[in-house]
Amino acid sequence: MSNQKHQLINQVILAIATTFGLFSATVANAASLNVLWYGQTDAYNTKISELAALAPTFDPEGDGSLDWNLTIWNPQDPAPNFSDYDVLAIGIGLKEGELFDFDPTGILNNKEAISAARGNRTFLSGQDADAHYTYNIGPRPNGPLGFLVNAVNWAGSGEGMGIAGLTDSGYPTDPLNRNRRWWLNDNSFLKDELEGYISYAWDENVVIPTETSDFAVNEGLTSAGLSNWNISFHAAFDKNIPGYLSINDAGSHPGYAVTIVTASEADGGTLGDETETVPEPGSIFGLFLLGGFGVRSLLLRMSQ
Repeated sequence: MSNQKHQLINQVILAIATTFGLFSATVANAASLNVLWYGQTDAYNTKISELAALAPTFDPEGDGSLDWNLTIWNPQDPAPNFSDYDVLAIGIGLKEGELFDFDPTGILNNKEAISAARGNRTFLSGQDADAHYTYNIGPRPNGPLGFLVNAVNWAGSGEGMGIAGLTDSGYPTDPLNRNRRWWLNDNSFLKDELEGYISYAWDENVVIPTETSDFAVNEGLTSAGLSNWNISFHAAFDKNIPGYLSINDAGSHPGYAVTIVTASEADGGTLGDETETVPEPGSIFGLFLLGGFGVRSLLLRMSQ
């Protein structure tokens, strides 16, 4: 075989590899999220790490899932570069079997930096799914596991750093609430939009409205699965709150929502940054077609 044909064969291989490489790189681009989780105790952080490992296994509709590149940010740690992350998750911070004094120091000390990095998706809930994942229900898909995975994936699939925040309250009579409640603190990045729209109460009845039941943020979840957690939620939001939409209603409290999300993004996906998503089928076909023309051209030259 001539040296020229050797060179042409190598070019064919390179063309095929480049076509597949471009496709693979595009798909991988939306395969994971950089998740910043506000930590607490070692026991709590261990449970969140377990949750992160399970996140890519939750895919009830078979439409894809995301890996989490998890970073735990503890209250006394130096402030991270928030713009490096797709989502900031803030739970209630309970460890197994008992309450402890949630420390909001890191959140309150970084109001401006969080606000500057904050993107177009915010998920807020009166449910304490991280606590129930930890001590009494565990990683139930139609329950705390699915709820938390959907929350983080949805919030992290928009532009900028999304927010996935759970209730800042346990029992209303709990003396630790004076320190745990941070939503309405003067240094909270959420105060201005939440003030006047929060009611602290607890109940078991969570209802997914028909109009939001098919949203990706509710994938694999039902009203029954979100209810009867031995206190399912500890706070609710007036459904008239500007800029938000209820995806879970407070069934026993008409006019109130258990979980709200940014209204303009409510029906958005949960599979990664939607400005850099996996290409549409037509785009994928075009990519292969382009590569195919290159391979055909080289094969014709070899036959001559």
